[in-house]
Amino acid sequence: MPIISIDAGGDSEAALYAACYPDNDGINGGQYTFVLTVDDTGFSKNLLATQNDAQVTLTLTNMGTKPHGFEIECTSVAPAYPDLPAGCPTMACFPSNSTITPLAPGASATITFDTPTPDGIIYPFKSGGPDDSAVPGLNDGQFSLM
Repeated sequence: MPIISIDAGGDSEAALYAACYPDNDGINGGQYTFVLTVDDTGFSKNLLATQNDAQVTLTLTNMGTKPHGFEIECTSVAPAYPDLPAGCPTMACFPSNSTITPLAPGASATITFDTPTPDGIIYPFKSGGPDDSAVPGLNDGQFSLM
């Protein structure tokens, strides 16, 4: 199944995005800042929302007793683009620099990244810490692109 990631870039990629993923609300871009904390039970916010093709600055502080991080998973574009033209990727991903590897307790990290082009989609996010897969609050975040 083809996957699209904004890491690739280039003019041909931009043309593919425009042909495959027309903007659903006519608005894109902008700058967004999020300050999140994470502890051993969950994130301070479980819903993050921005426009597509926007720049995000995200600061994560680990207030827990174990390592916790931040990663946004790939997702299907089918809910927002049910009539996707042939040859268009069916999955979309955030860029690799949108991930924060697990931080030690008390540590913070700030990252800046661009959101993908396909909008009208909810991308799941989670902690990615070594013991976090069994903790519901560390696996139920939603990053919504409007």
